[in-house]
Amino acid sequence: MSAIDHVVDLGPLPASLDEFLALRERVGKDAIGGAALFALALVEYVADPVAHEPFVTVMLTMDHLVDDAAGYKGRRPHHTVLRNLRDRLVGKAHIARSYAQGTRFEDGYALPGAIGIKVRVQANSALAPDRAKVFVHSTGADSPRPVTLHRNDKGLWKVHEWSSLEVGVHAPGRAPVDDL
Repeated sequence: MSAIDHVVDLGPLPASLDEFLALRERVGKDAIGGAALFALALVEYVADPVAHEPFVTVMLTMDHLVDDAAGYKGRRPHHTVLRNLRDRLVGKAHIARSYAQGTRFEDGYALPGAIGIKVRVQANSALAPDRAKVFVHSTGADSPRPVTLHRNDKGLWKVHEWSSLEVGVHAPGRAPVDDL
């Protein structure tokens, strides 16, 4: 099965939800961009879960959201989604940051100034006209991780299944120094 790698240049981290939404309008019209944007949403979320929950909210399919007046436009991720993100990623920001190209375990997966996310598309990645499965690269994992997306009625690709993005990566640390 052939695969093509794409690097989605997302630029600097969005300073606000409005900037993130503008970025989504620019690159979220295909599955590759949707997967990259979700990886970016995870980077933002782990940095500040309360402030950046809306970044995750706007990238999820509606079946992962619940009505909540306190959420973005009256919606927020289902409590199990939030619990999984909290349990698997909060306090382990290096996992989310490992999806940014140029990060390395030796420097704790420090983010570069501009974010690029590499997404692999398999030759048969289209599951249906409005569904796709792509693979997001991690600089801390041995193989890319699958993400399933659905296109909404506005033409934006939203994440439906992403659990592999929450799995651990090589622990951050320093490369051993051999001064002998």
